[in-house]
Amino acid sequence: MFGVSIALLTTICWSIGIFPFTEASKRFGTAALNQYRLFLGWLVISILILIFYPISIAGLFITPQFNHYLFLGLSGIIGFTIGDFFSFNSFKILGPKLGSLYTTIAPGAALLAGFLILKQEINVIGIFGIFITISGVIWLTLSKKDKKASEKAGFNRNPKGILFGVIGALCQGTGLVLSKLGLDCYPDKLPTLHAVWIRLLFAFSAAFIISIITGRMKANSITVFKNQNNGLPYMFLGTLFGPVLGVSFSLLAIQHLPVATAQTIFALLPIVVLPINYFYYKERITVQAIFACLIAVLGVFILIWSNAIKQWI
Repeated sequence: MFGVSIALLTTICWSIGIFPFTEASKRFGTAALNQYRLFLGWLVISILILIFYPISIAGLFITPQFNHYLFLGLSGIIGFTIGDFFSFNSFKILGPKLGSLYTTIAPGAALLAGFLILKQEINVIGIFGIFITISGVIWLTLSKKDKKASEKAGFNRNPKGILFGVIGALCQGTGLVLSKLGLDCYPDKLPTLHAVWIRLLFAFSAAFIISIITGRMKANSITVFKNQNNGLPYMFLGTLFGPVLGVSFSLLAIQHLPVATAQTIFALLPIVVLPINYFYYKERITVQAIFACLIAVLGVFILIWSNAIKQWI
């Protein structure tokens, strides 16, 4: 029961975190938000590691091996730097309701990436689950009644937001597979919190490098440090509920639950977002939204449990 409660708390934290991040992206712009919230998340995780692990600061750099840095670093860049950039843009354009539904594509993307990168088998039931999820996402995307409800709340259902949602989910699924590859490199596995630290280190470094190359470093920094449109409280809240509490609770949940069970509970995110979105943005909950979320989540359940059953057999 404790593990289930923590997994539900994880889902709630991630669901809440979407809303301040959506507001912060409106005020700062997605690039500036992603750059500095990754750095802030890395600082907080660093403090947590120093509190809960009896190691020196130097140990954070010495303990991991080369392949840890290689694959976890790639995972951070693809999943956080690129994936979250597109996901935040999707939330800003489409709104949290539809934007969160696109995150249900990530487990299917992880399955395909696992097939291509790790040579893992894909079973027919898993593919069936992917198609069910995609059908739920497409249904809500094309729903005219739900589109009107979203437009009244100030969101626009356009091809750009849809494309960003798909790219974000694909990157997050691929990042998850690369994380697994990095953690499985050596018999003596790296503590999970250390893996998150490496992912965030590479993620925020890549975000800063991209901003320098594109000539946006100064503009992004001014936007954040001048607290443009009072965006800092939203960035802090999003970082607290997302990378800090969300990640920490997810690790605790996996320690007390089978991974498949925890992932199944985490997949409830779009359903949890619905009522929060109604109270925050006053966006009406349509029948189409309810059924589309249920269908998409059902597809994720089938995908996750088809893999779990295959491993048991």
